[in-house]
Amino acid sequence: MRKLFLMLLLITACGPQGPQGPAGPQGPQGGSCTVGSVSPNAVAPNGGALISCQDGTQALVLNGTNGTNGTNGTNGTNGTVITPEQLCKNPVSSYPSTFAEVGFCINNVLYGVYSANGGFLTPILSGTWSSDGINASCTFTVNGCVISNQSN
Repeated sequence: MRKLFLMLLLITACGPQGPQGPAGPQGPQGGSCTVGSVSPNAVAPNGGALISCQDGTQALVLNGTNGTNGTNGTNGTNGTVITPEQLCKNPVSSYPSTFAEVGFCINNVLYGVYSANGGFLTPILSGTWSSDGINASCTFTVNGCVISNQSN
């Protein structure tokens, strides 16, 4: 018996690069697009815009519908009226002797700024009060938000 022995020899090698092939066909050139207004019609019930490009493509953008109107909310409560009240009869008008002595009436309660301890807003209860401002002291009577018997 004879044996046939075949040997396949594959040889690869590197050689110089071949010539460059011809350029392919030019692709489509980009173009500009325009936007036009679309009036309401059967296709666009609320109108819209038509975008048309030089390559023949188009896009229709439709306007949406308005939402339904909601019901009105309830009215808010009336705001608080705040009125300034002059405490001293003849306040002076230039500092350091300025001591305008003004209180504020809020919900029928008179408030003033107490200057001790860093200052704070406090109610001024009904009664007779005195203020000892620099060069501007005075006495006054409070009844709710009514100021009377003012003296400097």
